[in-house]
Amino acid sequence: MLTKQYSQAKRVQKLTQRWLVAVACIAVLSSCGTGDSVGSATNSLPNSATRLDSLNAAILAAPRVAAGYADRSLFYKETGRIADAIADIELALELSPDDADLWHRLGALRYDGQDFQGAVRDWKSGLEAQPDHVAILLSLAEVDIHLRQYERAMGRLNEALKTDVKLDAAYYMKGRIYKETGDSAKAASSLQTAVEVNPERYDAYIELGLLYGAARSDMALEYYRTAKALRPQSVEALYNEAMYLQEHTDPQNWQRALQNYDRILMLDPQNASAAFNKGYVHMINLAAFDSAAFWFSKAIEVLPHFHQAHYNLGLALEGLGAYGDALQAYDNALSFAPTYDEAALAKGRLLNNNK
Repeated sequence: MLTKQYSQAKRVQKLTQRWLVAVACIAVLSSCGTGDSVGSATNSLPNSATRLDSLNAAILAAPRVAAGYADRSLFYKETGRIADAIADIELALELSPDDADLWHRLGALRYDGQDFQGAVRDWKSGLEAQPDHVAILLSLAEVDIHLRQYERAMGRLNEALKTDVKLDAAYYMKGRIYKETGDSAKAASSLQTAVEVNPERYDAYIELGLLYGAARSDMALEYYRTAKALRPQSVEALYNEAMYLQEHTDPQNWQRALQNYDRILMLDPQNASAAFNKGYVHMINLAAFDSAAFWFSKAIEVLPHFHQAHYNLGLALEGLGAYGDALQAYDNALSFAPTYDEAALAKGRLLNNNK
């Protein structure tokens, strides 16, 4: 009993010292204990110095109120002072240890800084304070999915849905779990529910497009079309749609695929995959070897070590009868990927046919 009381007294003493140090630092307008630069924070946002002065004044006026530290933590996060942001949330939690929102914010700061174990620890502390905290359940489920702990993730998502049945993020994550575990029907159902709950759920439309595309269903195009409408500058939606279109035998679809790749290259001129795929469509679908060689060369300009592009350039050059250049292209492919069997076989075939 005496030991427990001693520990509690020491903790109170420690917390009081931290508050006194924090308030003293504010009073002399200096930053302490984090190693972050004051100048970098106060100059990174318009009127940031004024904002910080106001936040400091609020803490001075009420040094034992958690909200002041929590508010200043947001400022520090916005200005890139992550260590200071974490320190302020920790101070806020010492004053309000049962605030699950603060535990979630602290975990998110650690997670963004790639302190994954620390993030999980903080989120679990938040659940001890509030077992049905939706944001924490979703964050922990996301970690579980990355760790392939699907059953545990599903349990957390179901708990979150008990609190909010219209939680589109939960349905989206359930869709991902079903997709990764090979249940396409349930994956499509969960993802469809996600977009019904939130018609602007872009990532769910992308996943639905991929699911229906794998089943060679033109429904994929409808989902990609919606995704493009939501994010007109999305390279991902354009690329996935083009990949589906180029796999169809209708030449009109091939041209639409090429138009998508053109759009991607307008948005991102350094997109080697779009240039490569343009070359592939020209070579395989249209037998236009000169155009194919041009686009494979463009992909190589962007990504010189792109060994598949060197190999396909060789095939296109062979189609044009430029055997010496084709041989060089195969050699280039093998220089970057010595175990690339397709290039080795193509080189052997070319040498045998031109003895």
